[in-house]
Amino acid sequence: MFLNKNKKNKIITEEYDDVDYGNYGINELDYEDAIEEEPKSKKIINIISVIILALAIMIATDMIAVTKYDKGPYFAIRTKTYDDGGTQVFYGLGYKVIKYHQEQGRRDTELGLWSMPYSVEKAEISALDLAIEFRNKPEKTAEKFVGQFVEITGTIKQIEDNELILQYDDPDDMYTLRINCPMAEKTNLDELKEGTEVTVTGTIENFTLATTNNPNMVNMSNCFITEK
Repeated sequence: MFLNKNKKNKIITEEYDDVDYGNYGINELDYEDAIEEEPKSKKIINIISVIILALAIMIATDMIAVTKYDKGPYFAIRTKTYDDGGTQVFYGLGYKVIKYHQEQGRRDTELGLWSMPYSVEKAEISALDLAIEFRNKPEKTAEKFVGQFVEITGTIKQIEDNELILQYDDPDDMYTLRINCPMAEKTNLDELKEGTEVTVTGTIENFTLATTNNPNMVNMSNCFITEK
């Protein structure tokens, strides 16, 4: 058997027609639309997320500024000013701020829902009753009175620079309570004497439990002496 060395192996190739992708359920227009729709939906989601985040930051900023630092609100609209000395009402996104500024009364700031009413009603209590209540139930008493506008009657223990210190003295020191009352405005306290009874209005800021050197204490703010 003889091999023909001059005969070359040949590779046979075939030319295929262009594939019609339309026969496979998609065409070029559909493919381009699918590519364009995905970025659009992502952009919308991103925009909504940024808006929600911005609103949350605005609300949080106002809440912290008002409750912690007695500043602002920065992102709420003032809607009313009362003719009581200058109390202002602000509305924000789901919250309401009332900045009380009575001539001789409430001077604190309150934050709540839109339904929160304007109120200058004060809780009346004596230093003795407050001392007993706080000594027996400190947590519940603090929860009840902190942030409240109150009128307290007690005995002057000490007079400092524009501040009165009232105190109920218990012989056994169990119920002794000191009430620190800084005045809301510069007040002439020269006519007052230690050991006399006086009535003070203001907002209770916090309570402090007794230590080795100090009795139970109540810290108030924006106080006025009430004429009886």
